Amino acid sequence: MAFWADLGVNIKILVAICVAALVALAVGLLGLSALAETSAAAQRIYSGNLAGVSALGVVREGITQSRLDLALHVVYPDLKTKDQYEEAFADNLALVDDGFAAYESAGPVVGAETVDKVRAAWQSYVTIAQEELIPASRDNDLTAWGTIRSEQVGPVVKELTGLLTEIAAAEQAAAATDAANAAAGYDSSRVKVILLLTVGLAAALALGVFVARAIVRSLLRVIAVCEGLAAGDLTHSTGLTSRDEPGRMGRALDAAILRLRETVGTIGGSAVTLAGASEELSAVSAQLHAGAADVADKAGSASSASENVNVGVQSIAAGAEQMSASIAEIASNAAHAARVAQEGMAVAERTNNQVAELGTASQKVGDVVRLITSIAEQTNLLALNATIEAARAGELGKGFAVVAGEVKELAQQTAKATEEITERIAAIQDSSTSAASAIGEITGVIQQIGDYTTTIASAVEEQTATTGEMSRSVADAATSSGDVARTVSGVAEVASATAEGARATQQAAADLTRLAGDLTVLVGGFRH
Repeated sequence: MAFWADLGVNIKILVAICVAALVALAVGLLGLSALAETSAAAQRIYSGNLAGVSALGVVREGITQSRLDLALHVVYPDLKTKDQYEEAFADNLALVDDGFAAYESAGPVVGAETVDKVRAAWQSYVTIAQEELIPASRDNDLTAWGTIRSEQVGPVVKELTGLLTEIAAAEQAAAATDAANAAAGYDSSRVKVILLLTVGLAAALALGVFVARAIVRSLLRVIAVCEGLAAGDLTHSTGLTSRDEPGRMGRALDAAILRLRETVGTIGGSAVTLAGASEELSAVSAQLHAGAADVADKAGSASSASENVNVGVQSIAAGAEQMSASIAEIASNAAHAARVAQEGMAVAERTNNQVAELGTASQKVGDVVRLITSIAEQTNLLALNATIEAARAGELGKGFAVVAGEVKELAQQTAKATEEITERIAAIQDSSTSAASAIGEITGVIQQIGDYTTTIASAVEEQTATTGEMSRSVADAATSSGDVARTVSGVAEVASATAEGARATQQAAADLTRLAGDLTVLVGGFRH
């Protein structure tokens, strides 16, 4: 049975056709054999019976004509007419001899003894006719002719006629037997043909039904799996193991569904990972937003401090003009400026630390974004593999090709969102770098302010002699304090931009979470 199941559909169909053809051939050969037997029987009837009967008819006719010739021979008295009838009698004798020869060559059904009796009786008739009847007739001795005819010829003719009748009856009986045998052969051949035709057609029909049911059964299993695939059910398989066309189609469909099941499972796992990564990105974005807001607040404090420094330096500049009148006031203002510078340095240092934390957080966000990008690339690759597998499945994979296209589109949207996040994180990192550089400049400037104010404090006792130089130094300090104010304002703007970027990153993370949810819903539509 396994060997039969592994045969191709075309071979199975050809086997059924060959069975029907063999039945037709057997019926034809049997019919030809029956026709040959019928022809042989007819030939036997003709050659063994009809030819013999025909030869006997010739003999009977010859005997009858010869007797008529003898009767006419005695009727006509003139010798010339008698000579004509003697010639006719001789011809009829030859006709009878030919008839006997034809009968013997046809194969008489009677024994040789009966044939010899007929020939002997005929020879007696011929002898009597030639030696006694014809001479009496030529002498016109009607009395003697009549006596010879009644006493000698009559018994011989009676015996001859009886033997011929017996032979004819035997030939008819043999012909009837041959005809009955031919009819019996026909009946037997007809029964054989009908029986063979019935059995052969039944076998061919049974084989055809068996082949059709086997093919349809395999196709129904394939159709059931295809309908399940169209409904999103990947848990079924055909289970076909035969090597014929439906079996190969079923095994290919099972392999495609298995790979499709693995692909859907991988996509589902990737969707879960993507959802977790998006949640982590959302948390990091929230932390980044909070840090940026804190930096903005501290940058505002630094701006206020720098304004205070600027006011102090301006006061120093005003006091420098009055230095010669109030050295004590200058010393007091210098000490105040030193304290303010120290506060500015402390604020700048804290701001620098916050900016460093902001850079570290942005690097973490970048790591998460790279992870999401990797997942999106894997998802896109899986979607491409699914599209290829669906294309290999042909019409059966169209439904999954649509799903694979949607998965691929979601992966592309994810890649686009992560690319936008990467750009924003790069902008944040650039802003953080600029903020760190600006804070460094602030620290340097405040350090310079501290140095200047220290110099002022230490050189208060010498300010009388060096008032002009102090005025110039105070002017420089005023300029530097203005730069500090502008730098701190820039830091505040950078911090605000960082906060806005963090908010946008948080929104992108929310979009990524939504896309991961959509992908999970799509994968959830399949049973695997």
